[in-house]
Amino acid sequence: MQITQFNKVIVGVDGSPSSNAALEWAAQEAEIRGATLELIHAWNYPNLGYGGYVAVLEDFEKDASSLLDEVVASVKKGHPNLKLVSSLLQGPTAQTIMDRAKEADMVVVGSRGRGGFSGLLLGSVGQQLVHHCPAPVVIIHLPES
Repeated sequence: MQITQFNKVIVGVDGSPSSNAALEWAAQEAEIRGATLELIHAWNYPNLGYGGYVAVLEDFEKDASSLLDEVVASVKKGHPNLKLVSSLLQGPTAQTIMDRAKEADMVVVGSRGRGGFSGLLLGSVGQQLVHHCPAPVVIIHLPES
């Protein structure tokens, strides 16, 4: 059986269990296909509405950067020969991934991230990607434990 070679596999990461499972699957797939794996962590300032106050907005970017650094380190440890690129991008997660997906052969995400609706089988990012992404999308689902 011949394996189709890819140039790039993109995986959205947010540190959630589902995202971690998607990352491991994407890393293995990128290795098999000889592709570069691009980890994308999108972050955004919170919607504070009227009267909201956040002391240091720069902390949001620092926290996002720290999370991405941790995820990159774990991938490098488990997959030392993998061609890896990481992108910390500010903006709505689904749109940010779709913008980068124009250069990808495949996009991988977990079925749901850190959002507050734990009963959902598929989160909002996965929903948007499935319907609008310019590249094939793989969604990794973790059954409830």
